[in-house]
Amino acid sequence: MMNRTLLSLSLLVVDDNENTRKQLVDVLSLYFNKVVAAVDGCDGVEKIKTLQPDVIVSDIKMPCLNGLAMIRKIKNDHYSPVIIVATAFSDQEYLLDALDIKVDAYLIKPIKIDTLLSKITESLHGLEKHDLRYKKLSEREYEVFLDLAKGLKPSEIALKYNIKSKTISTYRNRIFEKMSFSTNAELVSYAIKNKLV
Repeated sequence: MMNRTLLSLSLLVVDDNENTRKQLVDVLSLYFNKVVAAVDGCDGVEKIKTLQPDVIVSDIKMPCLNGLAMIRKIKNDHYSPVIIVATAFSDQEYLLDALDIKVDAYLIKPIKIDTLLSKITESLHGLEKHDLRYKKLSEREYEVFLDLAKGLKPSEIALKYNIKSKTISTYRNRIFEKMSFSTNAELVSYAIKNKLV
């Protein structure tokens, strides 16, 4: 189904991989009014200055300026586009950085277009405010959920609460079950999107 909201918006794709960049531009051009591409973070900053796109879809690991550094440069009180970052690396340091700069979603490559469009639409409509799955968690489960979202290891969390690591694993399993997560990346993405950390 064609989304009328998206048709009125501009989008910038920032990726140093030519094939990925071209593929995203080709597909997203069907959904957005204007789609522009940048070859790296430096090019991205320049394009953002001139275009001020409504949505930015950016790779993280790129030459010149990585995606997160680029976002730090352009984000301010007067300009806050929907920002989706993607990487082939489910690397903890990137997740924590993405949390820190409050991106709207964090996707692991290869990007599924359906997932990308749904994340953009959710962010545009503020649907994340209504995703209250975390309310199902007990007080301790919620604390552990936040610690996991911040990238703490189970052993570090166990030390924090003076309990066994095995107990943290039990909490983690319960959190994943109650909130329908299958990976840590999903948990972190949810926490980012709902601005819980």
